[in-house]
Amino acid sequence: MKKIACLFIFIVTVFVAQAQGRTMYGQNRPPMRERPGMEMPPPPPPRPMTKQQRERLESFRIQFITKKLDLTPAEAEKFWPVYNEQKEASRNLMETKKEDEIAFQEAMLVIRKKFKKDLMPILKTEERVNLALKVDRELLNKMRNEMMRRKRPM
Repeated sequence: MKKIACLFIFIVTVFVAQAQGRTMYGQNRPPMRERPGMEMPPPPPPRPMTKQQRERLESFRIQFITKKLDLTPAEAEKFWPVYNEQKEASRNLMETKKEDEIAFQEAMLVIRKKFKKDLMPILKTEERVNLALKVDRELLNKMRNEMMRRKRPM
């Protein structure tokens, strides 16, 4: 009987000590964003890119797309003005039609269809034209992954 009582007292002591340790170290407290009067500070504003960074990024973009599409110099000479025109049209659309999502997507589809039609005489095959439409997304994913890799603590 004495052993059972000692075991019971020991177990109760361990539970009480654990409960005190949790509250002492804040494990039972709500996260900071849920505490009344405590708000998370806003994230820092993004830093603008320097001219050199912008030039390096542009150079990488041209190299990446040229390599992925396997453009000849003659094709590249015709491709880049069409590509830049499509990018500018997309950028202008993003600045103007942000409220109506359906109208935005329809306008973006019109831009992409025009891009595809304009690329067909330059790239010659449907496969290469479709690859040109996909390569932009691939480039964005590559840049996003690189940014995430650089932000991650080592």
